[in-house]
Amino acid sequence: MTDRTREIEQNRPERRDVLLWFAVLAGPLSWALTEQLSYMLTPTACWSGRQVFLHLVPLCTLLIVLAGGLVARSRWKQAPEGSTEKGDPQGSRIRFMALIAIWLCATFGLVILATEIPNLVLKACD
Repeated sequence: MTDRTREIEQNRPERRDVLLWFAVLAGPLSWALTEQLSYMLTPTACWSGRQVFLHLVPLCTLLIVLAGGLVARSRWKQAPEGSTEKGDPQGSRIRFMALIAIWLCATFGLVILATEIPNLVLKACD
């Protein structure tokens, strides 16, 4: 094995790290996706008179946020308790990131629900 191949294998992110980053970024990226798709679909909804896509976008992104929250909760439960002073630093990092991910998913889930209120109250052309 060459040195470069060995270096790549040693620095490859583990699956749990990728899942944890998915959980952290699920909320903010889902909210951004909701905003962008809603702005893109509003002229089409106005022209066609059908608002179903304006309601499906927040629903789908809420499912992504829910998945991120469940992954974060799972990682938080699996990580060993303890702080960097008492336990290993990697376990503390996992618990901290998982807790932040749960908080972010809950917060951005509420924000996505709040952005759905105008879709329920107003028509697409208003």
